[in-house]
Amino acid sequence: MRERVTFVHSPDAHVEPSALQLQPAGLVGPATTAIRQDRLTFALNELPLELGSFLRTAGAVHVRWTTAEEHDSLEPFSSRLSPGLWLSFTPLTDGGPNSVRTLCGLLQAFGPLDCMTPEAFTRAETAASFSLHQRLDDLSALVRWGVHELCADTDPICHARTRALYTAASLDISFDSADQLLKVAAFWPLRKQVLTVAASDTRRTEVGVFTKDAPPNMGPLEVGLGGLLSVMREHKEPSPTLFSFPSRHRASGASFSSEFLAPTGLHPTLQLRLSTNTITADSDAECAPYAYLTLPRTVFADRYQLGDKLLLASKNLSALRHSTLPVDLEAPEYATKTWGSSILLELAPPTPRSGQAWTAEVPLHARYVKPTASGYSELQIPYPAVFWACSSEGTADFSNNPFDRRHVGYDALFGPETTFWHATPRAEVGGRLVSSLTIPTLREDGAAWVRLGTTVVVGLGFAWVMGRIVAAAWGKGQDKSEAVGKRRR
Repeated sequence: MRERVTFVHSPDAHVEPSALQLQPAGLVGPATTAIRQDRLTFALNELPLELGSFLRTAGAVHVRWTTAEEHDSLEPFSSRLSPGLWLSFTPLTDGGPNSVRTLCGLLQAFGPLDCMTPEAFTRAETAASFSLHQRLDDLSALVRWGVHELCADTDPICHARTRALYTAASLDISFDSADQLLKVAAFWPLRKQVLTVAASDTRRTEVGVFTKDAPPNMGPLEVGLGGLLSVMREHKEPSPTLFSFPSRHRASGASFSSEFLAPTGLHPTLQLRLSTNTITADSDAECAPYAYLTLPRTVFADRYQLGDKLLLASKNLSALRHSTLPVDLEAPEYATKTWGSSILLELAPPTPRSGQAWTAEVPLHARYVKPTASGYSELQIPYPAVFWACSSEGTADFSNNPFDRRHVGYDALFGPETTFWHATPRAEVGGRLVSSLTIPTLREDGAAWVRLGTTVVVGLGFAWVMGRIVAAAWGKGQDKSEAVGKRRR
């Protein structure tokens, strides 16, 4: 097992090298405002037996969880996803429903998830992979599972590190059959943190304390970091370091918010409010703004409606670039098995590009849901990821980035050298990155009358149709009898 702990603090939060001490128990340092990432790498034989056995049959598994709480970050940890739990799974062989059920059983460590059948997943158009998104507000269930299943009773450090996930902003779990390694990365947002990391006899631990810097000859697509690097129980004191690397995800400096326009009804409009209509990127890059929406099954976008160019232009949209399939446009929520859908929309900011704030509007549709006592249903729709995607003629080798983040859903819809300049999401109410939506439903106290009325109307309609058919047949019989009688006379 290998471990890497990274702190990145802002340049004005200066950390003196003498304040960091390497002791037998670990690294001890002061408190400062910083972000933190813990990254663990496991071989399959280091995992619980059931998990290791399943991964040997998997081609790739990527799990991404993101909190719905508003938070700030620093480069190079700039990537953004919609809140909730996102999964991508590619089986090594066509295991069918069995592999999906096994994976879903393992995922129950996160809490109750609706994923036991292949119909709950969406499928990629060009690869035999499954995707799923579920609302998951926190990692409390996973923490309880980890404390009991992963940590020994005599290992307080494992217990403390696992419980720290209560305050994490994101968690990434990735496996690829090419390297046969499971990689786990937890991220804590920008806040007051103590620069302390415990050493371990069972793993190699590397710790970096960095701030943004600019090494000589740093390229235009690169991010530079400078600071101190330590390897527990190998170094006697932290070593100074300065390096740069191409970064797939960048901070644009822009921000956005998301809310549904009132009144909502069954055809709500999601408004995105962006702080600027331009960003500062490489002058040779071609950039366009996008919104990647992750919609639960209660809400969907009509891809045929989003093909209307006049409608798109009126709402500052350019084109629908991607939509997961299938999307049933008529089924109610309780008859829909698929988790939901994702769409990628290219936005059309107004001109001139002078940095002013602007809005884009996304027309959506709500499905019929089960009756409620109040006659209304309250939904929580996760914020989208909003970014400028930039492609340039130069080549960027993102594999040199030790903090590169891939398999986040939307990155597969662009070329491998695309740079994403992210807008920071800002909550409208309550500090949560979800948009509230109220839709009308049938009242529970009226449901029985509606069923009775429907039965009566259908019965009367059926009786009327049958009566007309019998009358028509009877009339034809009478006419035929009269005609026969006339011929006989």
